[in-house]
Amino acid sequence: MTHTTTDEEAQGRAALYALGALDPEEARDFEEHAAQCEPCAEELRCFRSVAAALAVAPGEAEPPASVRSRLLARVSDEDGRKAGGETAKAGDESASGANATPTAAGGTNARGGALGFLVVRKDEGKWRPTGDAGISYKLLYADAERGTYTTLVRMEPGSRIPAHRHLGVEQCLVLEGDLRSGDTGMSAGDFNCSLAGSVHGEVVTDGGALLLFVSPERYEVIEPHAG
Repeated sequence: MTHTTTDEEAQGRAALYALGALDPEEARDFEEHAAQCEPCAEELRCFRSVAAALAVAPGEAEPPASVRSRLLARVSDEDGRKAGGETAKAGDESASGANATPTAAGGTNARGGALGFLVVRKDEGKWRPTGDAGISYKLLYADAERGTYTTLVRMEPGSRIPAHRHLGVEQCLVLEGDLRSGDTGMSAGDFNCSLAGSVHGEVVTDGGALLLFVSPERYEVIEPHAG
């Protein structure tokens, strides 16, 4: 059968043939038909050019990592989810203390940063209370891929973080004030790295402290506050 114009059925068969979607018998039938039918042959040439273009079309692209961090920062600024407000119990994973951080980058702000950078000004972000009296935190950055969170932790004079076990590597830099745990004392400029599984006794400040943490979201409280 030949014709002077292509109908929808002929167009469909031409498209499927160009994409290699016809079974062998259907493909042979269409080849024989197209050899004698110029409208279908022309339709096939058009579809073949489209199929060839599809073969070299660009694939899926991953957005820059900065896009994710800026999006998380913006979303969390809007919803302001509360984290770390519950009182920790012995033997439970704690949502309080220095590791009290939400799962998204709450309190961060990407304004003022060039593409690929995140800038949080000192007066930006939100300080949130934890389950420990006199201790608050501000989340600066959440690295979901690595499961680490960068936070500022502010301890008022006399405040305490209960004894706890680290569930991952925790890095702590004392920016201001004093800090002590057992016989170990720290002051401004001192750095401590606690490995996964290590146990910290109760952490106390006498005059108050400002700390920078890079750590997992949580730690495990192993005993309540002394006294």
